[in-house]
Amino acid sequence: MPLHKASVRIAAAALALFSLPIAAYALVDKPEGATSATTPASVIIFSQKPKGDLITVTYAYMPAPGNLVIHGSGSNGKPDKAVLGSVKLEAGDHRDVGVTLKKMPQAGTSLWASLTNTQDQPFWQTSLPLENEFTIK
Repeated sequence: MPLHKASVRIAAAALALFSLPIAAYALVDKPEGATSATTPASVIIFSQKPKGDLITVTYAYMPAPGNLVIHGSGSNGKPDKAVLGSVKLEAGDHRDVGVTLKKMPQAGTSLWASLTNTQDQPFWQTSLPLENEFTIK
């Protein structure tokens, strides 16, 4: 067999072997609405003076549909369970998201913005902020 034909067969076999894991990965189910298995949930919000009863979240990334939720702070400075406002978000990145608060806290109050999935459970904790503290001015 000529050397050229052997090289072509070896290259074709190698390509088939390396393509198999890629094809198998494509068949793996992602959670419904997930845009990427590697991009974590993230939220960025800055201290601000509300416009009426509306606060603005600068940036949120949702790996799947879920909720952006605003919580008050407990006596320990951590988020409490009371929801002051929330908005449903589709998967993807969102900028300048307005959230209407049910009750306006006093100036100087710390609040928390957090991201939850559609069952109101937090997304997995990652190196990027899953919840972020901000202050009402």
